[in-house]
Order: sequence, then structure tokens, then C-alpha cells
Amino acid sequence: MRNPLPDLLQALRSRRAVRRWQRAAGAGRAMTHGQLARIAPQARAVGAAANSLTEAADRRLLGPGIGQDGIERPPQCDWAWRAGPWAARMSPATLVGVQGGTPVGAGARLFHDCPLAEITVRQTSVTTAGVPAPFVLSLDALAFEGSFLSLAIDLPTEAVASLTRSHIVCVTTRMHMERRAEVFVRLNLSHGPNTDQMVSEVTPGSDGPVVSEFDLGFETFNPARLKAAWIDLIFDTPAMNRVVLEDVTVTRRPRAAL
Repeated sequence: MRNPLPDLLQALRSRRAVRRWQRAAGAGRAMTHGQLARIAPQARAVGAAANSLTEAADRRLLGPGIGQDGIERPPQCDWAWRAGPWAARMSPATLVGVQGGTPVGAGARLFHDCPLAEITVRQTSVTTAGVPAPFVLSLDALAFEGSFLSLAIDLPTEAVASLTRSHIVCVTTRMHMERRAEVFVRLNLSHGPNTDQMVSEVTPGSDGPVVSEFDLGFETFNPARLKAAWIDLIFDTPAMNRVVLEDVTVTRRPRAAL
């Protein structure tokens, strides 16, 4: 018979560790600068690990079914991924008066230059049949006096490391808008001191998903020097408008040899 004592001890240790961090959080305002300097790096490391585990759990356990992600893959697809705000829970789920550069879920940030910041971002669980993502993201902008509003989504490190000029990257979006406006999808490739950009315009509100394809064979970036890659969703004239993003996924496939 298996001895349950090791599991019990591990569970007790885990609960004690949680209580210690809870007590530390409650005492944070009363700590000295030296105490905070010592404990802050540990707190950041624990928080980052917990956030990473939570995101991984949401990606595996939520969606159409356990082990399924509902991502439509093109033929010969060698990598598929759903962006963080549509795959894992945000905390908090609602952001009001969002400033430029604010994180919006895992691996995403909202950028704008509007001094009013009358922007609300809200994540809700999916209740509509036929929507493959477990979460929906909505952006509400009231008065807007800036020149741009964009949602930047970092691509995972493992995908960037294996990206080459022989790939075609596809960004699939599902979105609706209260008022029709132009939306652009931009792929950014940072290599060395340079950043290459490829832009595609999409039409929100059309039936079904909209696919933006980026053929990297036409770019001159050096894969060996590729440091980062990210997607920008750029919204033109966002004032007094509401954008509902039902899903954002990225897939990759090899391009045909010429």
C-alpha cells in the first residue's frame, strides 16, 4: 500500500508557504527598506512562476475540450498558438482608464497616446456557441484625442527562436465593432538594431475569421539575429467605438520552395 505521508507533508508545506506569503503581503507597508529589498526579488520570482503555471493550466483545461484548443490549422502547419488574453484569465478582468503601455493579460499590452485615457478593457468568459476561445476581449473608447490605439501581442520565445525566412505566418482574428473603422494587423520582427514590419488591413464584422498572411520569404531579416517578434492590432479612429475581439490566433507553415 502506498504511504500517503509524503503527499500529506508536501501539502502541509505548500499551505504553510502560501500563508507565509500572505502574511508578508499584509506586512509589506510596515517593512523597512532593507527587508523589502531582500524579499521583493523572491516575491517577483514566485509571482512569475505562479502566473506562468496559471496560464499553462488555463490553456490546457479551458476551451472546446480538455486537450483541444479549437485553432484552425492550415495544411502543413508546424506551430499554432492562441494569444494570452483569449486563452488565460486576466486579473483583474476589467481595466478602466487604461494608460499607454498597460499589460492586458499574458504577453499583451495596450498602447495609445490619448491624454484622456477614457478606455476600458474587459475580459469575459465565452457563453456563445461557435466561439472557439474560452475568453473574449472588448475595448471601449470614449473621447479619444490621440493619434493611435494598438494592442501589442508578443509571440512566444520558442516560436521566435525557430522562425525562418521559409515560413508564412498567419494571424487569424474574429472581431466585431459598433462603428465600422479601419483595423490593421502588423507583424514586427526585431533583429539586431533593426525591426522589419509587415502590415495587412482586415475587415471587422465579416462572417467567420479573417486571416492575415505574412510571407517571410520577402523579408531580409537574419533569423540568427532575431531577438523578438510581436503582433500589433492597430485601430483607426477608435473614438466612441467598441471593439469585441472574439479570438486572436497565430499559426505558421513552411512556404513553397521557389
